[in-house]
Amino acid sequence: MQLHGVPPAPAAPQQAGEPRDGQNGWTFGAVFAPHARTGRGNDVITVNGLPPGPVVIDLSIRGDGYTGLWPLTRFNKEGDTLVNSTEENFRGRVLAQVPDNGRLRLQLKAEGPWQLQVLPLAAATRLTEDELDRRGPDVLLHTAGTADLALHYRGEDNLIVNLFELEGHHDPTALPDDDNVVNEIGKRRETVPLPEGPVIVQLQMADGPWKAKLKHLEPHSRPPQIGAGPAHASAPTQVAGTGKVQGWLRRGRR
Repeated sequence: MQLHGVPPAPAAPQQAGEPRDGQNGWTFGAVFAPHARTGRGNDVITVNGLPPGPVVIDLSIRGDGYTGLWPLTRFNKEGDTLVNSTEENFRGRVLAQVPDNGRLRLQLKAEGPWQLQVLPLAAATRLTEDELDRRGPDVLLHTAGTADLALHYRGEDNLIVNLFELEGHHDPTALPDDDNVVNEIGKRRETVPLPEGPVIVQLQMADGPWKAKLKHLEPHSRPPQIGAGPAHASAPTQVAGTGKVQGWLRRGRR
């Protein structure tokens, strides 16, 4: 049931260039149905029954105040900042880590109605040679061969981009160390060389509009070898605003 005045649930992720099975597929981490929460103003959000490991948080706020998001530790202390924004009508995606007990707790500071979804990594948008036109922080997947990532950032604040290279990484419950490839302020164009996938491209900070696409894309030289997590054992959860669970992974984000 949707709360009065809360913006519609964000559509499930766009699969830009839906990959074929095999070397272009995404197998890192467990796959599960979206978990959605809605509310208004500051809150502590608890999502139980998640598979341990990295997940994507999709957050949208309708309002013009400050937006902050932090994971809570087992001692109920704030962890590293996930969102720190003064953007009006904030919308973005960030990475979070589900602890071993499968219970994700988040501290949210927001003015106005909000919608939050917890999604598997496999639900993130795949990069292709087709241009993405987005706004805010995001999590993108690169599954093909070597390529150059062309970014056009039109925001006024920080642009921070990190890469998580997953080739040979065999623990689906944790990400490898990231490689920071962009850390700049203000409007700019950047071209980032990408290794062969699988790679997670994290726009950690990107307040404002941006465009991204792959250039000089090469075929993958071999099937990627990464740790694959099974589908989560619990039954798919029907959550407010996500529609039918069947097919949710294929529908467009925006």
